[in-house]
Amino acid sequence: MDGVCLLSEINPGGTDRFNPLRQAANWYGLLAEDEVREIATGDSVAFVAAIELIAARAKERGLMLVIRDWSHLDWIGFPFTQPQKKSAWNALSMPALVGCDRPSDANSARPVEKDEVHGNLKLMRRCATVRHPVDQYLSMKRLGALAAQWDDMAVWRGMREFAEFVQTMTWIRFEDFVHRPDAALRVICDVIGLTYDDGWQLRWQDYHKITGDASQGRRRSIVARPRTAVDPSLWNSLRNNGDFFATLELLGYPTPEPLRRRWYAASELPADRLEGADKRRLDWDEEVVRARQAYEDAGGDVDSSLRLAEASGWIGQVDEAADVLLKLVQFCEAGLEVEVKSLPRILSTTCDMLDRAERKYESIPIRRRWAQVDPTHQGNLFHLSLLLAGVGEIDESLSYCRRLLDVDVRHTGAAANYLLYMNYSDRYSAAEISNEHFRVGMHFTQPSDSLPPRPRMAAEKIRVGYLGSDFYTHPVGKIILPILQSHDLKRCEINIYHDGKKSDATTNAIKESVDYFTSVQGWADDRLLESVRLDDLDVLIDLGGYTGGGNRLRVLAKRLAPVQASFLGYPHTSAIPSMDYRFTDRFADPPGLTDHLYGERLVWLEHAHLAWRPYGIAEDIVSVPSSQPTLGVFNNVAKISPTAISTYAEILRRVPRATILFKYGDRFAVSTLRDRYRQVFATHGISPDRLQFRTQTETLKEHLQTMANVDLALDSFPYQGTMTSLECLCVGTPIISCCGNYYAHRATSAMMIRMGLQELVADDRNEYVEIAVEMLHDRGRLPGLRKEIQHRFDRSALTDPTGLARELESTFEEWVR
Repeated sequence: MDGVCLLSEINPGGTDRFNPLRQAANWYGLLAEDEVREIATGDSVAFVAAIELIAARAKERGLMLVIRDWSHLDWIGFPFTQPQKKSAWNALSMPALVGCDRPSDANSARPVEKDEVHGNLKLMRRCATVRHPVDQYLSMKRLGALAAQWDDMAVWRGMREFAEFVQTMTWIRFEDFVHRPDAALRVICDVIGLTYDDGWQLRWQDYHKITGDASQGRRRSIVARPRTAVDPSLWNSLRNNGDFFATLELLGYPTPEPLRRRWYAASELPADRLEGADKRRLDWDEEVVRARQAYEDAGGDVDSSLRLAEASGWIGQVDEAADVLLKLVQFCEAGLEVEVKSLPRILSTTCDMLDRAERKYESIPIRRRWAQVDPTHQGNLFHLSLLLAGVGEIDESLSYCRRLLDVDVRHTGAAANYLLYMNYSDRYSAAEISNEHFRVGMHFTQPSDSLPPRPRMAAEKIRVGYLGSDFYTHPVGKIILPILQSHDLKRCEINIYHDGKKSDATTNAIKESVDYFTSVQGWADDRLLESVRLDDLDVLIDLGGYTGGGNRLRVLAKRLAPVQASFLGYPHTSAIPSMDYRFTDRFADPPGLTDHLYGERLVWLEHAHLAWRPYGIAEDIVSVPSSQPTLGVFNNVAKISPTAISTYAEILRRVPRATILFKYGDRFAVSTLRDRYRQVFATHGISPDRLQFRTQTETLKEHLQTMANVDLALDSFPYQGTMTSLECLCVGTPIISCCGNYYAHRATSAMMIRMGLQELVADDRNEYVEIAVEMLHDRGRLPGLRKEIQHRFDRSALTDPTGLARELESTFEEWVR
């Protein structure tokens, strides 16, 4: 609203994440850059001084200072129950909304004690918003920052104390705001003394001065959204939880349906609960009671099934809702009379609920049927292609990508996935894959501006930007981190543009290693273009290519910097004219053999096409092989082609006592994937009991130990491993690879050749089998080979990020001369 200076998620316990001085400077121009300083978390004196400075500057501009999210529950953790968190409790007495020149209101503020965190800061009017305690619990539980200190009982006690505390002021339920935002906002404005502006809804959609989830992919409408999935064990733990029920009572929420003592027939409910759809939907728990009764009375017909599934989904009972819908789909397919127009709705609702229940791979057969009923539904075709790739059905996935492109030739996500997945398939030659990149890539090409080199002083640092979506604990993030940490910041100014939603400890380490880190996720292309050009870079490195939908290639095509290069994240050409260079090495892309496959000019690095710093705990991993020969496949399921599977089966036939272990995160927890592998291997004569699957995600130490315990790692092909191969090598596990014709099909082979381990690199699948069989028949030589692999790996360019960073910097200097 006009006349407001809004600071977001401001609290003395969270200044490492959200600095009020930075927000006041960047969002409102209230402070000069030299006035912005870091505030140590918990430093109440510095925090109060910062707020007072901002308040004074806001008053000079005629603005009311408003501080949002003062309780800061999600970052402080458990402020109401832990004595050692006294400063966090004091933070609660910070006003939610601070008016610069309005006196305290005795009706909305409790007395201020001298020892409280706000010190001399004048306490102004305040208002609280609350949400259903189950939703608050689920939100907090997802935060990794709280995992180490999590205590369920402390959380529920804390929520009760918070509910008691807000009784001293005006408070509003989130659900009521969603249902009637204008009315709720009028109340808030009255409490804090703001003039209500009924034009706010026309402006808030473009408002970007916000933090947290709201800043990542803004929602464009204010509507109620269903609860996150609730594990049944949570309901069981709450049945006798007095703090939980007291919180419900204090905040005016009904008892959740799963915890009710008995079910009520609709006729037993108060009449005022039955009047109008809007009133019913204000209490979804009671709606479930009615829907369940209707479902039983109607024998699970279409209408009652959809109603029960919708209501159950709203209260987080997504597994139950999904099972109801799956049963309905079975009835429909078995001949239950259903209107033709209703079938797409039934199928789409079932898929959505399975997604919410984190059972998305179960939706594959439903989505196939949906594609038959509605062959042009873009959302279904896109998600079906993603899911099929996720379980290794690459060629079928490609067929749906092509179908979607037939519907919409400019569908960016389908085009990008189509090109990426072609690298996985064993049906296409290198030339065919390259040709498709140039054909489809034409749709990403934009008119490119000419950007002349930036005038530079002789000793001036080179301004380098890295653009990507994987600056977190992801293969790209794990590899680029040590390279960024090795850059000479006296030689280069490093700018990171993070185009992804995820962030974690790797993200924080990257932030600490570079000059500037900007989150650009959700930015329009034009905004990104303008912002990066204002940074006046010399060189921009793209780490994404067509991965993640290729959503930035259109803006890269317009040119963000005088020199642009691709590196690391995508295994093939971008096929856009404005991408000048591509980093590789002579083992991954032999000079003269692969140049014609790329639109970029290849730069063959002497220090290898990547460099990584092995995990410190790898030194503690000791191989404990089984009594019988064991093979391991650890690659992305999408990379394991039918040809690779038949090759693995041939090895098992030649070595009858051998078993094979498949592991990729928790992907093999998908029963249909395990069943498909058993069936495919059975067609090759391999008994299912010789296949082992890891179905749960392991800790890093467990993951490395699993890799170390197999005799041989079998690399995927034609698309080879990268991060997986580095992890195997760091614990000394031999990897057998089948060398292809270009980078994506040579990544592991290039590593092995560079280390002088050509004897583990096959030219074709027959040689691949022979190498594996020979080594398994001579297991006595494996311990010595493991030591040799570790020795060579630790001393190779693959573990020298500093050397690679120096070579990159020298290359940048050549480009900008």
